[in-house]
Amino acid sequence: MVKRNKQRNRNRRPGRNSGRRGRNLPSFVPTVCTSHTFRFQSAARSGTVTITRGNLLNLLVVATSAVTTARILEAVRLKRVRMVCQPAALGGSTAATEITLEWLGENSPSTIIDDQAVGVQPAIIDSAPPASASNRWWCMSGTQEADNMFALTFEVGTVVDVTLELRFVDNETPTAGDVPAGATLGRMYGDYLDGITSAQLSPVGLTVLP
Repeated sequence: MVKRNKQRNRNRRPGRNSGRRGRNLPSFVPTVCTSHTFRFQSAARSGTVTITRGNLLNLLVVATSAVTTARILEAVRLKRVRMVCQPAALGGSTAATEITLEWLGENSPSTIIDDQAVGVQPAIIDSAPPASASNRWWCMSGTQEADNMFALTFEVGTVVDVTLELRFVDNETPTAGDVPAGATLGRMYGDYLDGITSAQLSPVGLTVLP
């Protein structure tokens, strides 16, 4: 038994595998990749508000002048949308507290999700894009930015959380974002979920694009 163990020990050369692994540096992805949930809140009751691929790409911008911006996000992929609306009993709108989310992508039928606050129970919608629908595809700058992703209706004070997978701009030329009025050069801004022209869903926790 002792001889057999000695023979095994001779065959185990120190660093036999570790040297092979450490010979070259591991590969890596230089592009900043992460996931993030953006929060928005409505200041007024809405009709139908449609969100496009371009709207999602514009959510983070940096001012390149007082009236121009550049996108920080090169590509995004939609993971989930969550909406919460408080009932009138808890300070919500005195109107009917009803909210809707409609998925509008290709390769899938239009799907409408609806909820209404009752008594002291808030209206809540929590939904991921339908399986195999184009809503799940990557949104890229310059590629089908006008495509509609989803549509919302909401009451005063409705909170909308949008969870995205993100890729930040690396060595590409940045794409222009929404046009502000009086931005500060070099400052980062959060854009409205529905864009600065519609401006019904304001970003929470970020400096709002003026």
